[in-house]
Amino acid sequence: MWPCMQGERRPLQLHSPNEADTLAAETGGLIDNRSSLTLPGASLCQTPSVDEQCPSTNTIYYTNYKASRSAAPWSIQLSATMSRSTKPAYDSEPTLYAAKVKGETLDLAVDLDLEAQLSDVTQTSFSQNQDTTSCVVPPRLPATLPLDDPENPKSWSTARKFVVDLVLCTWVLSLTFSSTAYVASLPALMQHFHVSQEVALLGVTLTVFGFAAGPIVFGPASEIWGRAPVYRFAGLFYSGFSIASAFAPSAPSLLVFRFLVGFFGAASINNVPASIGDFTHLEERGLYTILYALMAFGGPSLGPLVSAFIQHDVGFRWNLRVMAILSTVLSILVALVPETHGPTIMKRRNKESAKPDVYKILTVFQSVLARPIIYLFTEPLVTIVSIYLSVLYGILYGFFEAFGVVFLEIRGFTPTNYGLTYIALGLGFLAACVLLATVGQTMYLNAARRDVASGVRTQPEARLGLAFYGAVLSPISLFLFAWTAPYVRVHWIVPCIAEFLFALSMLVIFTGFVPFLIDTYQLTAASALAAGMASRALVGSVFPLFSLQMYHALGVQGATSLLGGVACLLAPIPFVFKLYGREMRARSRRAVVVE
Repeated sequence: MWPCMQGERRPLQLHSPNEADTLAAETGGLIDNRSSLTLPGASLCQTPSVDEQCPSTNTIYYTNYKASRSAAPWSIQLSATMSRSTKPAYDSEPTLYAAKVKGETLDLAVDLDLEAQLSDVTQTSFSQNQDTTSCVVPPRLPATLPLDDPENPKSWSTARKFVVDLVLCTWVLSLTFSSTAYVASLPALMQHFHVSQEVALLGVTLTVFGFAAGPIVFGPASEIWGRAPVYRFAGLFYSGFSIASAFAPSAPSLLVFRFLVGFFGAASINNVPASIGDFTHLEERGLYTILYALMAFGGPSLGPLVSAFIQHDVGFRWNLRVMAILSTVLSILVALVPETHGPTIMKRRNKESAKPDVYKILTVFQSVLARPIIYLFTEPLVTIVSIYLSVLYGILYGFFEAFGVVFLEIRGFTPTNYGLTYIALGLGFLAACVLLATVGQTMYLNAARRDVASGVRTQPEARLGLAFYGAVLSPISLFLFAWTAPYVRVHWIVPCIAEFLFALSMLVIFTGFVPFLIDTYQLTAASALAAGMASRALVGSVFPLFSLQMYHALGVQGATSLLGGVACLLAPIPFVFKLYGREMRARSRRAVVVE
């Protein structure tokens, strides 16, 4: 057994060079075989063998720790215990074992990087000879790369980061573009396959429903096997089923293929923000997220615009083929993107971890698979953000139906002229990007300086600077559209201005909350984002099924005013996070607590 340290200061002793590397990685490079700690009245020990007991009631073994901050130094906090029967599961992974006695905190005079991330824990204990010894297992910190590691994606050059960001985000565009480009072919599909409008419209609904199912699998999978393998696997089937959709012989086969396109393509729209978090520092993360948000929301507005001309000139088959070509080319490019997930890179360094253990992998994946659902229903931060963004996402898809009613049925636009009205949405998204890159970034840096000046690290709420304005602008734009669009005596530019303002508000809200979740959940951000993506996709897939009927039944004024009223009810959410976000994170079991 490795010697304990009773109130003395000496270097940590490690089992092997590989363990030294892993330990340094698990603590962000801050604790390694050269570090030392002072532990008055306590013991710092390496793990005993499976057959040994805890040497005394004053010794508590750690497999990991939870980082929090209430004063200048970061401190190790305890939150759970491990039984003797469960300890062997932790012995297979070299980790830090430290001690805490009588509720005192073991302080490290270091400043942990925000990339420190936690996972779930279980609470048990065991007794030996009627003397209970608590072997504490704080939340699991995945091994990740130190900031000065040459393989750390955060150390990439700006040019390399931009290229990777561009490739990944354009891949997202191919998916969101195809979700609405299909709509332009609805009349032709109805005629060719002899189906009703409701059946043909399922091609949109099932694709977006695939957006909901895919993240539940691909989000956790990327945290186990890494981003790159998931991207390559999903991209292969995403492009394959896109090609199959272009040559579908029947309506049922087309609908099945469309669902599978959404399912496998969801690996992009869900995991790309997590990849951005992997290779960016806090101060630059918002800038790289802007491009993602533009592609995620710009695609649905670009789809009807481009597909209207394709459908008019060469028909629905080529409309579907363009989607297939776009998805295939970008999936090939994404396959060339290097791994960005720090823990995965660390695992590949360890030769022992390279040995496949299928049973262990499947067991871990089964336990992690439910994480997005758990986050959605047990993490108030994720729940509230998911509800807010889901409603806005549903309004966006419902808005597409409103455009058809207003510009085709009421104002008598031709299909190609109708497609041009989506330019207003695109311009709104572009304007939002400009604001986010200039005003938004300045607001974030100012908020970060205020946090540092007050003695705390930069808070995730600093991301919400423009979201406050977007929350107010969103219902205003909906009411403006509701009470101008159906009146032909009002120039068509006015409802287009309302579209522009709504698009702008959507993007600044979305681009505030996505990095907010990344900053809050760090290395398990993919699961947190998967929870939100699943809920957004479910709402987005349902809205097209009833929104057209809603607009015909309530009229443009009534239906859009109803949506505006819902947006009003949700508008206070960014302000609630501003006031209570820190307290909510402190109470969370999975969020990184930054105080």
